[in-house]
Amino acid sequence: MIALVLIGFGMVALIQIPGLVRKQWWRELLCFAVLLFMGLILSVMISMGIEIPPVTTIINETITGMLGM
Repeated sequence: MIALVLIGFGMVALIQIPGLVRKQWWRELLCFAVLLFMGLILSVMISMGIEIPPVTTIINETITGMLGM
């Protein structure tokens, strides 16, 4: 299952990255790479059977902590 996740993310990267490099959109490429890597890590964890908390809970706790609420 992990191999399928890696193949899928690799195909997305092979399709998207050359166009971003060709247009020299370096900020967009960095943002794409960060989001792709985060999605890859989460997908691999789920395929390994690791239970993760809902992403909305993590975002809510992070924002609450940053704003001091």
